Amino acid sequence: MDNQLYKEDMISSLLHRKVKSNSPYFDEITSPDGSVHPHWEKILDTFNTLGKEEMDERQLQLKRQLKENGVTYNIYGDPDGMNRPWMLDAVPMIFGEEDWNVIESGLKQRTILLNHILKDIYGKRTLIRSGHIPFELIYNHKGFLRQVDKLKIPGEQQLIQYSADLARGPNGKMWVLHDRTDAPSGAGYTFENRVAMTRVFPEMIRENQIRKINTYYETLKRTITNLAWQNKEEPRVVFLSPGSENEAYFEHAYLSSLMGFTLVSGADLTVSDGYVWLKTIKGLKKVDVIVRRVDDVFCDPLEFKMNSQLGVVGLMEAVRQQKVMLINPLGSRILENPGLMAFLPKLCRHILGEELILPSVATWWCGQAAAKQYVFDNLEKLIIRKIYSDDTSSAMYGSSLDEQQIATLKNEINMRPYLYVGQERVNFSTTPSYIDGQLASRNAVFRSYVVADTTNNSYQVMPGGLTRSSADEGTFIVSNQAGGISKDTWVLGMDKDTKSDLVPNKIPQTENVLPSSTAEKLFWLGRYVERSIFLVRLARVIIKKYYETEDNLNVEKDVVLCSLLKSFSNITLLLPGFEDKETLVNPEKELISVITDVTKAGSLNHSLQAFLRNAYAVRDRLGLDSWRILDHISEESNKLKESTRINDISYILDGLIIRLMAYHGLRVDTMTRDVSWNLQCIGSDLESSYMTCTFLKNILSKELDSETEKSLLECVLINNESLITYRYMYRSTIEFTNTLTLLLLNELNPRSVVYQITQLEKRVNRMPKTSGVQLSLIQKKLLEATTLVRLSEPNLLKKGKKKSGSRKDLILLMEKLEQLLGDASGLFVSQYFNHTETTFGFVSTKIPEI
Repeated sequence: MDNQLYKEDMISSLLHRKVKSNSPYFDEITSPDGSVHPHWEKILDTFNTLGKEEMDERQLQLKRQLKENGVTYNIYGDPDGMNRPWMLDAVPMIFGEEDWNVIESGLKQRTILLNHILKDIYGKRTLIRSGHIPFELIYNHKGFLRQVDKLKIPGEQQLIQYSADLARGPNGKMWVLHDRTDAPSGAGYTFENRVAMTRVFPEMIRENQIRKINTYYETLKRTITNLAWQNKEEPRVVFLSPGSENEAYFEHAYLSSLMGFTLVSGADLTVSDGYVWLKTIKGLKKVDVIVRRVDDVFCDPLEFKMNSQLGVVGLMEAVRQQKVMLINPLGSRILENPGLMAFLPKLCRHILGEELILPSVATWWCGQAAAKQYVFDNLEKLIIRKIYSDDTSSAMYGSSLDEQQIATLKNEINMRPYLYVGQERVNFSTTPSYIDGQLASRNAVFRSYVVADTTNNSYQVMPGGLTRSSADEGTFIVSNQAGGISKDTWVLGMDKDTKSDLVPNKIPQTENVLPSSTAEKLFWLGRYVERSIFLVRLARVIIKKYYETEDNLNVEKDVVLCSLLKSFSNITLLLPGFEDKETLVNPEKELISVITDVTKAGSLNHSLQAFLRNAYAVRDRLGLDSWRILDHISEESNKLKESTRINDISYILDGLIIRLMAYHGLRVDTMTRDVSWNLQCIGSDLESSYMTCTFLKNILSKELDSETEKSLLECVLINNESLITYRYMYRSTIEFTNTLTLLLLNELNPRSVVYQITQLEKRVNRMPKTSGVQLSLIQKKLLEATTLVRLSEPNLLKKGKKKSGSRKDLILLMEKLEQLLGDASGLFVSQYFNHTETTFGFVSTKIPEI
């Protein structure tokens, strides 16, 4: 079939398959008579015009765009799940203007209703006293936090952010499946989806009057900054994340960067004198507002979950004293209770005097006898849930239970009926997706987002949201954890004027502070990138020398190669390694392992992964181009992990060194010369000087005959990117004294030890002072190191012992420098990062670990 014919048949082929399958699901694009809905016609016609080849290319562009932007989603417990690329379908979810007006009105109404319920539950509790809400439904829910009783944030809007999962049922009506009120997620992915679609389908965005979603984020930022109890002129806002291993960490970094808030973890915050403080390398900074992505019961181990390491001890007391604002307020999770859905229609009539516009999925709370009996009678048709969802409970599909399991479930419900609900199984509507080169129908769920507009005392609905479709036909599991595919959501129509009649508040700019844990990761990021560069260079030199070894000569008799291999073992600390004579006889297996095995602490690939982990943890501090390079480095690292041949490894290392140097150069060229940049450079200079000293100590420890030493010194210069410099400077045969002078004492050579330590001194001097003394202990250690280097005389270090040939003076000098650099590292960590616990240090290295 040629491309033109495919263009003509793309839609008709989809409709033909739908008719033939006799699908029971409501379809988003067609009416019951089979005609395409008007709001889909123009967009589907555009896809027809593009055709298969162009659609394939656009889908590939979307994938590449998201990958290069570092958009990821973590999967817990999946060895391949960390930093999994975010999936976006080329075909959006589309709502017509009329349809969306109903949804928007329903979402506003539902948010207002839930806000009233939240205020009442933690206020007068008239709804419980009057019987409109059963007290067992509230007091037995773990989301009801007695610690926040009677606490209130300014204004009538207590529910600041709200999200709902909606699906269209078989009758074409939208149903709410879940209410998200504790720490609703997905808004960051929604924005990134729109950015990617705008870049790949710019003409479609322009020609179809797609409503913009950026006003939601502007309102969210304005509302957050307006809610501070204190310091209203210049509030300090932080974005509290569980950490870089959280499933949605990309979103946390993305949103905090987008809004200009400081991204923090619980370890970055402390409570003192009733206030919440941010730990920074410049000392403690008062925090006014916390936008949390940590579940409520993990926020304060003193009052909630005692084993939580995600929150802040004493945070609840600071909230009580109105010295910090949390968004959403603690206790909001009570509204996620699915049992409430059974009572919302009556509550809406009672509170608002209106019918509920967006009905919830049909729900029966087993705390009522009639409802429990209905659940028992219709168990095979229902989904059974506990009223509180956590890791210990999951939904049970009645149709999948055997007789014994049904009996057990009924017994559990009879014992504690107030803990269970039965819900109708909703057959989600289908929407077109681009799968395997054709349009195919897949079931989809839409997540909406609502934010309080405190300026206008109203709620604003994002005109769009995050749609997720199933990967397989007829599947209703659409979560990202289960492999669901995201879709951009387009609302057709003119953008509404959301400007306030009042003069909008100017959002102040606050000092860009650096949390201590982020500072520490930046420091180790600098060290690991330098370590990775050094090991890649050394591995390339070793492989080149290995190939040059004569076939009839045993490896263990090649002094130069043996010296390089032994140095590799001593630098990586993977011992005995090549110190074992048997390994030297056939070094290939050990060499491949030391380069590729990511499970071996100290290996080249282990260092690469540590570099990438630290980069991911500070992603809000790195630019987009850096992420594109990091993505390529990650790919090369994965290739190394699978490689089993020296030839393949050599090719990968050639690409790796280019990408590592590109990252290094981009950091130098684009980063603002602030503390973030300085910390990375300190880590790099410290690691580079330490590695050079260790390498020189190991590789030049013995005096050799002139020809062998010349060959060895050439390898040393190549490894330190100084061979060409040497030739231009000395224009003579390579010899020990000149080589050591260039790598140790030449202050113009950026690869020399004295240059690196001198740069290290300058950068340490730029760090915030923590004491009034003229020279800190760190500065004294570095001064001693530079003095020691400058006073050294390479010609005196050349001579080895008469019997052993060991260059004792050179070894002692390098060991002393290693000790001083190690002491400086330990002091630096202690001085600037002493209030964070981490495990970023290298394993078994002489530089003190933390």
